[in-house]
Amino acid sequence: MLIEHPRRVERYGAIRLYDVVRVVTLNGLGFEGDGGTLYYVGTERAERLARDTVFVVPVKDEDLMTLEGVIAGIPQGSWVVIVSASSRSPVDRYMDEVNLAKMLARTAERRIAVLYQRDKAWGDVLRGTKLEPLLDEEGRVRKGKGEGMILGVIAAAALGGRYVAFVDSDNYVPGAVAEYAWAYITGFSLPHTGHVMVRIKWPFKAKLEVAGDVYFRRRGRVSMHTNTILNYALSLARRIETDIVKTGNSGEHAMSIDLALNMEWAGGFAIEPYQLVWLLENCWINEEACPFAPAGVTIYQIETRNPHIHAERGDEHIVDMIASSMGTIYHSSLAQEKVKRRIKMLLEDYGYEAEPPMPRVYPPPGSIDYERAFYDYIARSEDSFISE
Repeated sequence: MLIEHPRRVERYGAIRLYDVVRVVTLNGLGFEGDGGTLYYVGTERAERLARDTVFVVPVKDEDLMTLEGVIAGIPQGSWVVIVSASSRSPVDRYMDEVNLAKMLARTAERRIAVLYQRDKAWGDVLRGTKLEPLLDEEGRVRKGKGEGMILGVIAAAALGGRYVAFVDSDNYVPGAVAEYAWAYITGFSLPHTGHVMVRIKWPFKAKLEVAGDVYFRRRGRVSMHTNTILNYALSLARRIETDIVKTGNSGEHAMSIDLALNMEWAGGFAIEPYQLVWLLENCWINEEACPFAPAGVTIYQIETRNPHIHAERGDEHIVDMIASSMGTIYHSSLAQEKVKRRIKMLLEDYGYEAEPPMPRVYPPPGSIDYERAFYDYIARSEDSFISE
């Protein structure tokens, strides 16, 4: 993969946040340039980085054909960790996912694990640890995308990954997933100090209509608001206008495992913007060097070529996501009064009259013995699967 060489960067304390760079050529084999304006990671290095990366796929009642396509887009040398919150009745969709994983482990020789988010075994493992807040009144891990991603980080670290990458399970185009993987690997190989994060900006998001029509949106219905408000908050805080944030709701993102282990995480759909908000709060606003990343954090934003085509959800789902995203900013130290007023006005336009919800926040996954937690879960769970 050939990408534009990252150039424009803004510094926020210990964070180096790069503006979006575009994928120039999907297949860079044969590139012989000097790297002045373009950047290419060689095949040998890319293969090493793929082996060092664990891909986490949060799943909830996804079509098996779509899920299989997503897995097919992930590099062969990488671990795949499916964290499932799928239904168990009247049809046991989770066991269908386990059977798919077993088939792929056998026929495609994949390194793959499947974990059930609502498994009682997680309660036995996490109770009494700093991650006990993940559990609900029933002693099971709470429902939510962020909660599932935390379990994925625990698994990725226990499996020896140097990097953890997230891919949504509802992507209809395996080639798009493959491009995301290459973008992650290319981002990991770029110069950086300390920890690194790569966030994907897709060029278009396709809405599939029942009648068969396809409409390609340039901006996401949630991300356009999150990006605008985040940039507004940064502009006021720095007193210099900026539009640097383009990936406020990037579901497809990846980072070094040490960064993932030392960050706090939010539950539900708040997780995507919360990562940026938390880093900005703890590595810039507080005017202290990141205690967990003394060399700093480098964030790359990469725009891919494949459109993101996925299942379309209803407007109510969108409003909830906007409210959750706005809540991460509203309840942070980034939000001056002007920012809060703007958020309230935005939500009122969507008929949301209440104050945006405060995100449910969890301690860093590295605050527990993650290796012991993962393998204790595998030993206790009757339905989990991990390939040999």
